[in-house]
Amino acid sequence: MAKERQVFVAYSYRTYPKADYRRIFNALEKEYDVRFIFADEKITNMHIMQKIVSYIRSSDMSLFDISGWNPNVTLELGYAMATRNAKWYIAVNPKKTRMKEVPSDLRGIDRIQYESYDELGKHVAALIQQNYPKRASTVDDYLKNLRADLLRQFKKQDGFTINEIAQLLGVETRIAQLVVQPLVGVNLRTHGQRRGMRYYRMQRGPIPKRALLL
Repeated sequence: MAKERQVFVAYSYRTYPKADYRRIFNALEKEYDVRFIFADEKITNMHIMQKIVSYIRSSDMSLFDISGWNPNVTLELGYAMATRNAKWYIAVNPKKTRMKEVPSDLRGIDRIQYESYDELGKHVAALIQQNYPKRASTVDDYLKNLRADLLRQFKKQDGFTINEIAQLLGVETRIAQLVVQPLVGVNLRTHGQRRGMRYYRMQRGPIPKRALLL
C-alpha cells in the first residue's frame, strides 16, 4: 500500500474563519491526493503540543501560516525548525500582520506571501507540485503529465538530448523516449542524429546558433 501524502498546516484560528480558510485545502486534497491535517481535527489523550509534534514528525512537510503573528503557531514553527530532517514552509498575509512584530530572523526567510485565499491556494498548489508530482490514474495520464512538465521546461530552455530530458523528468531514458515521440513535429523539432540528436521547441525563424554548431 502506498504511503499517504500528508501535510501539517498550522495557522491562527482567530485570524481566519475555519470554513473559509480550509476550503482551499479541501479542494487541493481532491486534486493532488494529499491529506492536510490540522491540530484540532483529532481528539487524543495527548497534550496539544505532543499532538502537534507527532503531526510534524509524521508529515512529509509542514506549512506554518504566521499571519496575525500567533504565538502558538510561532512555537510550533520553532519546533519544526529545530527538528532534524523536518521540511517546513512559512506563509504570511501582510495585510493581517504587522511585520515589525515578526523577528528579523523570520523576515529574512523565503516565504509564501499572499493577500487572498485564491492566491494562497495557488502558492500551496505550486508547493505540492514541487514536493510530489500529481498522481496519474493510468499510464496515458502519467505520460500526459510528463509531457506537460517537459513542455514547461522547454519554455525556459531547449536543445536537450534524450538523456538530458530523462534527467529533467527524473525517469529512465526509454520512458523519456515515450514522452518525446508524439511531441516531435508538433511541439518539438530535432537536430542531429541518434546519440547526438537534440530537441528544440517548434518556432518560426532561423535555427538557434547552438543547433547550427552541432
